[in-house]
Amino acid sequence: MEEKRKAVRVEKPLIIQYAHSSSDLVKPLVWDSTTAKNISIEGMLLNTDKIFAKNEKFLLRFVLLTDSVYHLEFVAEVIESLPYRTRIKFINLDEQQKKIISDYLGVY
Repeated sequence: MEEKRKAVRVEKPLIIQYAHSSSDLVKPLVWDSTTAKNISIEGMLLNTDKIFAKNEKFLLRFVLLTDSVYHLEFVAEVIESLPYRTRIKFINLDEQQKKIISDYLGVY
């Protein structure tokens, strides 16, 4: 099987929050929590007890602790979802967010 990943994934346990985005501004977002098994500057593998549809999008947020504290929030898209693991890719990361993740991972 050919490797499709373009970025190195690093085993770094993180607590992740995710929520489905809603166009209904009256109804607040309901956030759920999980952990990540690994992360790269392009995506991560989540430990999940739910199965998501391919290409499903949701909001993702987490905190990275380095020499500073960074609160990141952006959109993610499901690549593959199986029992107990969901592969996602990050959507619309800006250059600063990419640099923060890259510095956290120690890869460039």
